[in-house]
Amino acid sequence: MMHQPIYLDYAATTPVHPEVLSAMLPYFTEVFGNAGSSAHLYGWRAAEAVEQSRALIASYFQVKPSEVLFTSGATESINLGIRGFLQGKPKGHLITSVLEHKAVLEVFQALELEGWDVTYLLKTSEVEQAIRPDTVLVSLMLVNNELGTILDYEAVLRLCEAKGICFHSDATQAIGKLSLSRLPHLLSFSGHKIYGPKGIGALISRVPLQPISFGGGQERGLRPGTLPVPLIVGMAKAVDMIPEWLSKASFYENAKERLSTFLPLINSPENSVPSILNFTMKGADWERMFQLLNGLAFSNGSACNAKTELPSHVLKALGHSDEDALASGRFSLGYFTTVEEIDRVCDILSQNLPKLL
Repeated sequence: MMHQPIYLDYAATTPVHPEVLSAMLPYFTEVFGNAGSSAHLYGWRAAEAVEQSRALIASYFQVKPSEVLFTSGATESINLGIRGFLQGKPKGHLITSVLEHKAVLEVFQALELEGWDVTYLLKTSEVEQAIRPDTVLVSLMLVNNELGTILDYEAVLRLCEAKGICFHSDATQAIGKLSLSRLPHLLSFSGHKIYGPKGIGALISRVPLQPISFGGGQERGLRPGTLPVPLIVGMAKAVDMIPEWLSKASFYENAKERLSTFLPLINSPENSVPSILNFTMKGADWERMFQLLNGLAFSNGSACNAKTELPSHVLKALGHSDEDALASGRFSLGYFTTVEEIDRVCDILSQNLPKLL
């Protein structure tokens, strides 16, 4: 019988937790009404589930329920947040980072074509120097999806508030890994990174937005379309369980310490989440690396790049050659990772990594 590879790609997606699935199931078959159907009980019950979920998420993030907008995922939240804020404003200056996820970078590239002036930073510590009198918005991710590095987002928020600039953050990899105190003006995230279902995300908006798509007027007219009640309920349950996801922090620290004895990590322990480990096997053939480590399910960067066989734009921006960037790997651990699995990973690495050198 063939063994399943050990899953080390939680930064790409997570399995739905059984309690999340249990919370969702009634809304597929029993409470199946359209939340927009206001003339009968089926619609009322669906609408009530949506608003209870919205209130639960708002309570966790300490915002108003009206500031929580449901979307199809972080990518849509990013587009709605950035474009919805900028819609109708005079063209000015925007700041982001070359290390952002493509869901952010491609929005800014499109905005450049529309006449906005964009500064792409390598070091987020350079935000203050990059700000101009016409700077309108800054977008920086809270936790980098490839490196796990953590942004000093409170410092960026203070700076933006002092200058009257909107601060958006892609928090997809931060939710469930960090405890957040104050929030940026716009916060985007997905359900499937926190043991919830795919196809659902949220945008927390503390600033006025304009619609960028149009339809039936759902979500205060900002995100039209029939609300996916089961997915909303599932994401709300996953958010409610964030304290449980955070309880694994010491396990990740210990696992990272053990794995670092085998892997040449390129993310420093001081400013990165311990569940994301990025390493580079300099001089190694990347195809052979994945063949030798076929007992492990991991990636060599963002899942959005996985099918392109191109080197990571993040590692290239940090000065790595194409060869070294391709010979890099990302192990990402999660709630269901066990000590026994880490033991097996260490065995596989000790047996196979010497063959690469």
